[in-house]
Amino acid sequence: MDDAFPSMNFDADRLEARLMSHGVYVTSLDYDDEGIEIEYESIAAGRTDAVPHREVGRVINVVRDLTETPGNLHGSVTDLDGEWVGSWRADGQWLRALEDDDLSEVDFSQRVIETIDDS
Repeated sequence: MDDAFPSMNFDADRLEARLMSHGVYVTSLDYDDEGIEIEYESIAAGRTDAVPHREVGRVINVVRDLTETPGNLHGSVTDLDGEWVGSWRADGQWLRALEDDDLSEVDFSQRVIETIDDS
């Protein structure tokens, strides 16, 4: 199975609006047939100086809600001052396995957490 992402079914404005309601402010959004690359400012990141795990989950869930077949997803996080906090990723294969019940929520979350780079 490839990592194709149906960009024609993707509504960037709707994604940004939904994320804003969670305190995630999109500063850059790129997407193509491979997936989504999102940079965002995080209110929560300023309090912890680390990538907030729950917020990563919210971003992933919003993307899952708004796409039919998720591709790769990569996030870069800054605080409200624009200072880099970290990055994370969720492979398209993991997302599809999660949707197909071939991967548990716990295992999926662990995989994503292991990709966080906030050094």
